[in-house]
Amino acid sequence: MDYGWLMFLFIALLIDCPIASALFVTDISVPEIVDFRDNVTLSCSYDMRGHTLNSVKWYKDHEEFFRYSPLTSPIYMTFGVQGLQVLDGKYLCNESSCRLDLSLQGAKSTGVYKCEVSGDAPHFKLADKADNMTVAALPQSDPLIESFNSMYRMEEFLSATCSSDYSSLPTRLTWYINGEQPLLGELQPSIDTSIPAHDYVLRRQRLQVHFYLQGQRFFQAGKILELKCVAEIENYPELRRETTLSASLSQFDNFNNQMPLRHANTNSGARQRNSLGGRTSIISAILAVISLLQCLWRPS
Repeated sequence: MDYGWLMFLFIALLIDCPIASALFVTDISVPEIVDFRDNVTLSCSYDMRGHTLNSVKWYKDHEEFFRYSPLTSPIYMTFGVQGLQVLDGKYLCNESSCRLDLSLQGAKSTGVYKCEVSGDAPHFKLADKADNMTVAALPQSDPLIESFNSMYRMEEFLSATCSSDYSSLPTRLTWYINGEQPLLGELQPSIDTSIPAHDYVLRRQRLQVHFYLQGQRFFQAGKILELKCVAEIENYPELRRETTLSASLSQFDNFNNQMPLRHANTNSGARQRNSLGGRTSIISAILAVISLLQCLWRPS
């Protein structure tokens, strides 16, 4: 048997019928956590590796809600899925990427979002990528510091309260006094307030700090007192919020504080001496007039 001919035929078949390579979803962009009041953008990129694009499909928890099919009409199709709505006209797909904007509907929008790309005949290759998105009621403002003045004196007692904004995720508050965390005894127990709203249970934290303005942390700070309150949500460092307030810090000066009192006493004594001198002058004048009258009326 001539094996040379067999080898030639095998090579010819490889040339005429190349092995189909796989296509790939190279990237998917799904926000990790978003506020339920926001619109979000989803996108994915793909490498067709020579295949003809048949369709790009988006799923939420295995339910298809969007399809791009460049070989059919209509090219774009949307499907109703609980928890989201594809915004009209807010989508753009082509041979290498697909992007769309969604309007969210609260906690029901949380789920796994998947981008699936399929090639056309004859191989009909498939590739996909997925990622989780959590939809929550997130803080909309920085923490609020209350009962803080613009000026304090050394040895004075200070009490201030920090309140977080409402959130459906647990919030942790932390105080900083001139860059240092308070001592354990300087913090009151945290107060948790909750209200139901927008299909969530929204919580707000309040944390009070109180202390005397004494010790090295204040003497070394010069004339500035700085209070900072930080609100953090565990596992989401990008949601950190903080508020910083500053106040003038002055030394307590007994000598200067007593000066106005001493000046007041001095002025009072002077007024008393002047009043006494005036009365003495009047009495002397009256006595002189009486003596003169006696001399005039004395018989000659």
